[in-house]
Amino acid sequence: MLNYIVVFITTSSINEAKKIGRALVEEKLVACSNIISPIRSIYRWQGKICDDKEALIILKTKKKTV
Repeated sequence: MLNYIVVFITTSSINEAKKIGRALVEEKLVACSNIISPIRSIYRWQGKICDDKEALIILKTKKKTV
């Protein structure tokens, strides 16, 4: 039985998310790419607290077994 996984990626813009999502689907690396925008991300980076609008890509793909 095949195993499937879901991968989450945040990007700095919706345009970046579209490029990544489309490329992964075209290359058949993922079956589906869902983009949610905007999201608000609050995180620590280089010792500072950041608060940014980003886009979220949800990818569905097969789990690679080694």
